[in-house]
Amino acid sequence: MLADLALAGLVVMTLLIAITFIAHLWVPVVYVPTPHAVVKEMVELAYLKPGDRVYDLGAGDARLLIAAKRKEPGIEAIGCELIPTVWALGKMNILQSRQKVTLRFQNILHCDLQDADCVFLYLIPSLMEKLKEKFDQELRPGTRVVAYVFKIPGKQPEHEVKVPWMGSERAVRVYKW
Repeated sequence: MLADLALAGLVVMTLLIAITFIAHLWVPVVYVPTPHAVVKEMVELAYLKPGDRVYDLGAGDARLLIAAKRKEPGIEAIGCELIPTVWALGKMNILQSRQKVTLRFQNILHCDLQDADCVFLYLIPSLMEKLKEKFDQELRPGTRVVAYVFKIPGKQPEHEVKVPWMGSERAVRVYKW
């Protein structure tokens, strides 16, 4: 019985690794979790208030949305993630956290942001450029965008904070549309 469970677990794990590998052929972003200290800083810089609708594009394991919901329970927290195994990890983390967070299995470029009050990002430069165009079309004036590491091309941040990273520093930037 125990050997059968171990074998089933091995098969499932192999399948998940294969799915992740295949998904990365189409999705240009590798899953890199945002460090917990950075998550805390991003949530602080977002100035969340009850009633805000908060999005995390490329939400990964949902840690940022869970932290945001814990900090301000009155927000609506929505994430978009396209890698199946990472999405599943995020769903498990949400379930374990007991926070009311929505994690959509969706391409970030297809996520409708017209009702966003705040958007979190930790994405590669090529996506930041595409998102700038999307934000210009969809975001309402005053929407806050909190980005870790990479800049939004052609947009000046309203605020920037340096955070420690492996003996160096990286930036968290707050933009306002």
